[in-house]
Amino acid sequence: MSAGPARLPAVCHRCGSDKLGALVPCKTCGYVPSGADRTVAWLFSEHHLSGPELVAAAERVRAGERPEPSRALREQARLAMGAAPTLERAAQPLSLSHKLLIFFANLLLTTLAGYAVWFGLRESRPRAAREALLLTVPLSALFSLLWTLEQLRELLG
Repeated sequence: MSAGPARLPAVCHRCGSDKLGALVPCKTCGYVPSGADRTVAWLFSEHHLSGPELVAAAERVRAGERPEPSRALREQARLAMGAAPTLERAAQPLSLSHKLLIFFANLLLTTLAGYAVWFGLRESRPRAAREALLLTVPLSALFSLLWTLEQLRELLG
């Protein structure tokens, strides 16, 4: 008989009580994390915080502090919990400064930089990944053409 999935220590982000598992009901206040609060509950577990950090978080909640994690931290929790990226984040394009950085890294260093950006963003931000690829592929083709021409020049000349 298996013991079932292991449950990591957590803290109720509503009352500050200890509990065993981020998403289980709190035995003290009865709160059951649902909806967007599931990510906050996950952030208040040993999945995200160390033991001493959990103790500090519990003390802060018991003192009346309401947790307000940033959007980025909530998104990090969502992804760590296995959720798909939000549509808003998936459709977010690269900023002009990021495009310029990728272009100059491709031009001055290696086009592998652009392919690395594409690979890193392809699942979480497909639109940005596609933009990185559109900056990288033409330069790769140009560099390949120039290399081929140089090889032909040396072979014939």
